[in-house]
Parts: sequence; C-alpha cells; structure tokens
Amino acid sequence: MHSTRKRRCIPTTKGEACQLCHSLSIPCTLSLARRPGVVNNHGGRIGSTPGPRQPQVALEDSLEVLASRDLCVELVHLYFRFIHDIPHTIFHEPSFLRRLNDGTAPTVHIYAMCALAARFSTNSVFDGIPPCDRGISFANEAVRLCQPHMISPSLGTVQGFLLIGYYFSGEGSVDGKHIYVGLARLHAERLSLSDNPSAVYQEEYRRSWLSIHVASHWSAWDMAMEPMRLPDGPDFLPKIDDATFRSVSAELLNVTHVQDASRCDMWAQMARTLGIYAKINTLMRQLSRNMISFEEYCVQAAKLETTLEQWAENLPPKLTWSFDNLMLLAGQRLGQIYLAMHIGYFHFRQMLFFPFLDSRAARNPGPDRAAKCKDSAAVVSSILQYSKNIKNCELEYFIYGHIAVVSSCVHLHTLLFSDDYRELSMARQRLVSNFQYLMTVKSFWPIVEHYTTHLRTFQNSCRDSMSDPFVLDNWMARFLTEHSSPLAERQPVPPRSLETGVSIISAERRSGSGNATPAPLPSIEFLTNHATQSDESIQTGEELCQSHDLARLLHDQEITGEALVNSALSWLLDGVYETHQRTPT
Repeated sequence: MHSTRKRRCIPTTKGEACQLCHSLSIPCTLSLARRPGVVNNHGGRIGSTPGPRQPQVALEDSLEVLASRDLCVELVHLYFRFIHDIPHTIFHEPSFLRRLNDGTAPTVHIYAMCALAARFSTNSVFDGIPPCDRGISFANEAVRLCQPHMISPSLGTVQGFLLIGYYFSGEGSVDGKHIYVGLARLHAERLSLSDNPSAVYQEEYRRSWLSIHVASHWSAWDMAMEPMRLPDGPDFLPKIDDATFRSVSAELLNVTHVQDASRCDMWAQMARTLGIYAKINTLMRQLSRNMISFEEYCVQAAKLETTLEQWAENLPPKLTWSFDNLMLLAGQRLGQIYLAMHIGYFHFRQMLFFPFLDSRAARNPGPDRAAKCKDSAAVVSSILQYSKNIKNCELEYFIYGHIAVVSSCVHLHTLLFSDDYRELSMARQRLVSNFQYLMTVKSFWPIVEHYTTHLRTFQNSCRDSMSDPFVLDNWMARFLTEHSSPLAERQPVPPRSLETGVSIISAERRSGSGNATPAPLPSIEFLTNHATQSDESIQTGEELCQSHDLARLLHDQEITGEALVNSALSWLLDGVYETHQRTPT
C-alpha cells in the first residue's frame, strides 16, 4: 500500500487532482479541499465506513465522482423520479430541490439519495460498473456522515436514517434495515409537530412517521416479529393531498389546499391497509404452525376479506382501480403512487387467499377463494406490466420483485393443476411477464437475486413433492412473509390425506377462474402486442418489452409449462438476460 506523500499536491493546468495522486489511486488534498464547497459545507472523506458489500468492479476516482455537483444533481432528480413516493414519502420535493440548488441541502441526504438512485443512471462515469454496485461509495459516505448525529434528533436525521435503511434493504441486509429504521423511529419519538410551525415541516414530519410505519411493518414481518403501531396522539397520516404536496411551493402549501371531491390522498389511503396486512401475516403464521385449524383460518379470512373490500369501496372515485384512472393520474405524474397503492392491495389479497390453493380448500363448501387468489395474482402481473409500459409509472423498486414472485407462484399452481386451455395460456403469459419484470429489477437491486433463488426452491418442491406443494407449512409461510430472510431447501411435505384418502397429485385436477383480468383493464397481451405509436403515454417498439428469447416461449406450444418455468428461472439466476438500458425521462 502506498503511503501518503509528505510534499504538497501540485494541481494540473485544469485545476484537477494532481497526476501523481491520480496514478497512485490515493485521495488528493486538492480534491478534498474542493469537495466541501461543491455540494455544501458538510462534506467528508469517502470510504471511511465499511459498506454492506464491496463492488465487483471498483468505481474509479470515486472521490472525484462524489465531488461532482452535476452528477449529484442528476442522481437526486433520478431519486425523485424512481424512488421517492414509491416505498416512502418523506420530502417536499420543491423545497428539497431549491435547497439543492442553493447548496444548503444536507449532504447526508444527497449521498443517500445518490446511493439509491445511481443504479438508474446512464451517465458515462458509471460505464462498466454494474447498476447494483454504483451506490456503494455514496452509501458508505452517507453512513459516515450520520455517525456524529446519532444522539442529536432532528427531522433531518430521521429522514437520513430512513434513506440508509432503504438502501440496506435493497442490499439484502435485514439487520441493517431494521437498525436504521429503528434509529429513525427513536429520533422521531423525540420530535413533535410543534417544533416548527411551517406547513412543509409538519407535513414532512407526518409523512416521515408514516414511512417509518410502513418500513417497520415490512422489517418486522421479515424478521418474524410483530410490527409496532403508530404512536398515540396527533394524527400521523398525511394532511396534504399527494398531488399538491408534490408540486406546490412551500409558500403556497397549506392543509386545506385541495377539496375532498378531487383529493389524491393515496399515501393516507395506503396507511389504512397496513393493519389489515399485519393481521393476514399473523393469521398465516398461526395456520403454518398449527396454532389454528384450516376451518378457523377460513372464518378469519372471510372477515379480513370484508375489511379489504370495504377499503376499496371507500376510495374516492378518482382513486378506484381502473385503466382510465391510471392514465389520468399518469398524466399528472401520480401513476407510480397509484400503482403502488393498488399493487399493495392486490398483493394483500393474493396473500390472504394463498392458503386456499391447498387441495383441502377444494373440498370445503362456500366461495372459491382459490379463484380469488388467482384473480389477484393476475392483477399484480398486469400492474407490473403497466409499470413497464406506461410513462411515469415505473415500479422498479425491489419489494415489487417479492410481490412478483408470490404472483408467479400462483400462476405456477395453474400450470400444475388446471386443465383449462385458456387459463393455462394466460398463466404462461403472466409468468413470462413477471419474469421479464424480475429480470429488469434484478439488475438494479441485489436482493432480487435472493427472491429468484427462493422461487427456484419453491419450483423444485412443486416438481419433486409427492404431496401438495401448496400446503401452508412453516417453510411456505416464511417464503411468503419473510422476503429477505435466508431459507434452507424445503423439506418434503408430508402427505396429507383428504377425506377420501387420495393425495393431491392423484386428485382430480381443477380449474380456476378463467379470465382473471378485470374487464376495464387492457390485458398484458394488449399492452405487449397492440400498443400504437399514436398513444404517446404508452411506450412502444424496443421500449415496450426487451423480451428476447423469453417471449418466444409463449408461442412455442411444444414446450411444457415446467420447461417454460425452468428456462425462465435459469435465465434469471444465471444472468443470461441482458437488461435493456433506457434513458430515464
């Protein structure tokens, strides 16, 4: 290792780092001196804090990259384009961008945003560096900058901890996310709405608390823990309409800006479903551990289904699930939040009804809840396809990879047990669509590799099991609810006799619901094959689907469903598929 030189660094004619420091790959004092004034006056040395993992390809001149104001500005804008308002809502965008331009935005926020957003950049400084590795240096610096403020609570530290927590989650670090979200919560508990009277502060405070609530739930489920509730006292749901909060300046912002008839309070609506999902997860775990009978699960599931339906029925007309509403909100740059809200709802439904894919459910009188599970999984596939094909609607965040895996498992059930040709054809199409989506997000987020490995394990159990692979045993419950936790290979499921004593494999194959896509929504096939250049809101041509050989499997009637899944999973796990790199707009 080279030692630091004693003599003074000599600048080049362009005022850049001296050539000797550059050739030795060591930090140059010229770079260090210039760096603080570029973003603001809180900069620091890069790489002093170990990150979650080391890049496979070293980021050349990482200090110089981080010192570039233009790159930081580009990445912050990509953060607001692809990250913010999808997993969390913690910043008033107009105010933050104004502080960024003024040089007063907190550096820790900038670097944490860059760590999350660098994977989406097409900047030439990242040439040759896998998207998954581009944020590591930024994240290391954000972690380092947080250290001096561990015991100095402020809204800024809450937001910084949350951003770092989300970065760790994308890396697959369950403990890292849990700890940083916990720190955000501890700091938030020391604050109050009365600390600052401004509308921006108070709404960011409410939304940060809601984001903590969302992150805490997912983190707790991932660690098989019960999530904590929001604190009692003031109303911690957002007060200001989402559309207004995204666009109106701080000077004009107030809590009564939008009337009820036209409100777009999607984050507040989403918050009302978290408690329902917590009950679904708890119920599934109780069933998997034989703490309740399947009959009791049926009773409780009916109650939770009613609660979910009431939530959907109580949505304002503008926010109900329809293609017209999607296109309207996409035109207002609210399509991402709209899809995020509804994919959460349909994911909760596919989870609630997943145990009814068990063969025992077919023998129970009452509604066909297996069909409802398939309906919900179909809509999840449609939403993911819309997110790829409709401008301003991208959902390229890792948690949707887990949701896509659950949806794929439901489609796999159809391939195994349905004898309806149309349903089998649609299941194949939706599986391919899900795999295309997974191939895209896998290139951005390391944790998605983990999801696809779990899917391979589940697929193997379906192929090898002599019993019902969809029985909700402990492995299956963990697979569905603990999206980041390591799972061993699934042990063979003990045969479960039905009333007739016949195993699932020899039982009569049964069909599902047939057409699962709601009538008002264009199908995946429509979006893939029939989009026209006249509709500027829908991407066509190469931008529509970079499917390569995978989509061709749809038209190969000789290939079996099992071979289709094997080929798609092999591409996912072996990295054969090359993601189409588009320029974000």
